[in-house]
Amino acid sequence: MSTARDAITGARSRTASSTFFASASFMCSSSECRREHPPRRACPSAPRGYILDAAMTSPADASPPSPPETLPLPPGSSGLPLIGETLEYLRSSRAFAERRQRQYGAVFRSHVLGSPAAFLLGPEAVQWIFAGEGKYLKNRWSPGVRRLLGAHCLAMLEGNEHLERRRLLAPHFSYASMRGFVPIIESLSRRHFERWTARPGDFTLWPAMRELAFEIALALIFGQDTVDLPFLMHHFKAWTAGLFSPFPIDLPWTTFGRALASKKAMIGYLEQVVAERQARTEQPPDLLGSLLQRREGEEPLSRAAIVDELQLLLFAGHDTTVTAMSNLMLMLAQHPDVLQRGREAVAGLEGPLTLEGMRATPYLVQLLHEGMRTIPPIGGAFRVTTRDVAFNGYRIPKGWTVPVSIKMAHAGANWPTPDRFDPERFGGENPEQKKPGTFIPFGGGPRICLGQHFAMVEMSVMLILLLKHHAWELVPGQDLEYTQVPFPKPRSGIQLEFRRIDAGERPLAEP
Repeated sequence: MSTARDAITGARSRTASSTFFASASFMCSSSECRREHPPRRACPSAPRGYILDAAMTSPADASPPSPPETLPLPPGSSGLPLIGETLEYLRSSRAFAERRQRQYGAVFRSHVLGSPAAFLLGPEAVQWIFAGEGKYLKNRWSPGVRRLLGAHCLAMLEGNEHLERRRLLAPHFSYASMRGFVPIIESLSRRHFERWTARPGDFTLWPAMRELAFEIALALIFGQDTVDLPFLMHHFKAWTAGLFSPFPIDLPWTTFGRALASKKAMIGYLEQVVAERQARTEQPPDLLGSLLQRREGEEPLSRAAIVDELQLLLFAGHDTTVTAMSNLMLMLAQHPDVLQRGREAVAGLEGPLTLEGMRATPYLVQLLHEGMRTIPPIGGAFRVTTRDVAFNGYRIPKGWTVPVSIKMAHAGANWPTPDRFDPERFGGENPEQKKPGTFIPFGGGPRICLGQHFAMVEMSVMLILLLKHHAWELVPGQDLEYTQVPFPKPRSGIQLEFRRIDAGERPLAEP
């Protein structure tokens, strides 16, 4: 069986060729705050230790409007005709970048995924990329992703249209607004965890966690309305599989073709849901209700835009949480001392869970942050230059791809002993966090994840219940080698022995 180091190293060493950020704003989404924070400043209404990587500026952002033509291109190679250096990049994006960094330095060029690319490494480069949104960079999406996500959803919007859509959605994702969702998340989590314990023998964590996260996302979007969960889950799986297909060929037997068929089925169903909601005189206080509300002086969103947004929200509020929580449970099983420390931290939380109780338990944030630092649920993203720009003395022409690697930011010289799983590095007495750009699990800049508060609260509720009431061990002999597409996941799906523990009972994982 793979060791903890093997699992962590393997998770970092393989590529994530297709990655996503949910769109969000510079502005803190907490209704208790609603103001813009300086970079890396914690929102006062969020738990202690909860850091927002918000709007970033960078000393490296010294690009003149028209860089001198005398500036050289970054050093590097374009590789083979047509394919460039794509094959090596897809084998291991981290090894690809580290090898060229040793050869060329922290700025180098290549040709990957059908485009010339400028790789900019280091915290200052990350800040420069995030600060460039709407100025000299924009999101880069493949044609297949654009077709499956839909042209009207938040992730595809630019400029003022993107800002307005984000403002429409932001109140539902503030930290304070999560207060009403805590009981719902707790109820659904308890129900699913009891199902896990009722299964005979061991079970596979990944699909079980996926079912739980999907049901929670439906509750956030549709509130108390009844929706066809099995139907949506079936087509959602096929649709998301196509988002990461390397060959977006529209034929019935291809992954992409099946994804398009499932998208069509989901659109048909969601259009019916939206039409039924539009017929109501008043809308309930859920996300769909917010999308349907008419605002004075504004054109209402089209039905197509609402349906595209619903699909994106299901995706953005689901797979990254599944990845982060599943991998954290794996690492806790491999580190019983950390698991026991977590049990002790939540032992005093009694009765129904509340935001205040979670805020008073900072070790929860430490566990979640270190889990996402060690194995980021999203490996990175791609931007594209909208004009010729300069960075650190090099010219980056218009139309070049600029990757941003979360995996690289969370590793290497940015962190002492980066391959070690150690939540104490985020502790108040010994914080290892350095400058902006070294811890970016939710991205940064104008597209920092809109749902980061929701994700942190959702995972905190799950984690408290797991630590207080359940024990789990890894099934011996399973394949814990990681695949990275679409998300970092052990090949086995994480097979567990899982059971409930009563008060005072010795957990399985306790040495």
